[in-house]
Amino acid sequence: MISRIAGLVVGTAAVLAAAAGPALAAPAASEAVNPACLAALNRPCAWQQPNTTGTGIIGSARVDAVDDQLTLLRVEVRIQRAWGSPWQTVASSTMIRSGSIQLSTPAVVTDYRTMVCATGGPAESAEQQVTICTR
Repeated sequence: MISRIAGLVVGTAAVLAAAAGPALAAPAASEAVNPACLAALNRPCAWQQPNTTGTGIIGSARVDAVDDQLTLLRVEVRIQRAWGSPWQTVASSTMIRSGSIQLSTPAVVTDYRTMVCATGGPAESAEQQVTICTR
């Protein structure tokens, strides 16, 4: 039963990616999907990865939505300059469009602690948007 549900989820994600067009169908090497990070309907999935030169990181996220839903996705790379100090956003990208979205930030080169945060969900309903962060 669980394998059938997993198959249905994977199949649905594939259909959504194909329907979204070339922007989501084949991500570039710098936008590779983190296999340990699965997006759920209106719940973002965020990850960080090295940039193409290996000197920095790129924050990436994905949120799945039905095709006719106006969806928001905001991705931020945050740094912490000292233990206990506030996190500061150093790079971000935001997109609003119908359906599912995958988005990446510009590359960030830093020696500080980093995390990637993503906020996603229905653009017209802020109370239904969800924010998640990497550790």
